Amino acid sequence: MSVPVVFSTGSLFPFGLERVYGWVSESGYDGVEVMMDERWDTHQEDYLSALSKEHGVPVRALHPPLGAGAWRLDPGETLVRVARLARRLGADAVVAHPPPPGRAQEAWSAGPLAEARKEGVAVAVENMPPRTARRFPFLRRSPGSSYLPGHLAGLGDVTLDTSHVGAARLDLLEVFSELSGRLRHVHLSDSRLTGRDEHRVPGRGKMPLKELLAALGPSGYPGVVSLELKPWPLGAPEPREIQARMREALEFVRDGLA
Repeated sequence: MSVPVVFSTGSLFPFGLERVYGWVSESGYDGVEVMMDERWDTHQEDYLSALSKEHGVPVRALHPPLGAGAWRLDPGETLVRVARLARRLGADAVVAHPPPPGRAQEAWSAGPLAEARKEGVAVAVENMPPRTARRFPFLRRSPGSSYLPGHLAGLGDVTLDTSHVGAARLDLLEVFSELSGRLRHVHLSDSRLTGRDEHRVPGRGKMPLKELLAALGPSGYPGVVSLELKPWPLGAPEPREIQARMREALEFVRDGLA
């Protein structure tokens, strides 16, 4: 069975969900990952279900809001509620951003993460980009974020974000090898390996994405590949260019998986 390829609505966050769902359907993706934000449209089960039915595009994953979101709850309670919503929508996975390594992460793992997983969906903890101390720009990496595979040890299911690997200037295939036994979700995008979190269209950077995709199937990977890009590398705000690059990205991924 081939690995499904989905599109993150966060890739085109300046546009409305109705428009993005339409482009996803027209481009031929297998579903969407909904990036939740400050808009109620990204939180309401009935509306998301109606969009899926109208466009024939299932919700395969949910990404909790990066801020307080429309619910205005603390991050831990938000994660639990997102997992509950994902179960009702029939989504396969929820992406979780972990606190920095240490006591905060330990408390989060035993509390909100464990509670969210009781909802019966895969809650996959994401590798983060490194944080560079502004006062000390010569320090390329900081322990203030969980960017190394070892930072996710003991946290169960994980999400691999390729752009975050590129921002940390780590070897993507080595990171995949370390995480593959626990890998449940993939955020795919490219990077020019500048040390920035770029989220470029696959094939328009320097990362060995085709090699990663070729390794996913034989590894028994049970999740989806989610295109999580930035709007401007996708050609925003021009609709025709956006759709052309969405199709380009989909073709790249399916070719790599094959």
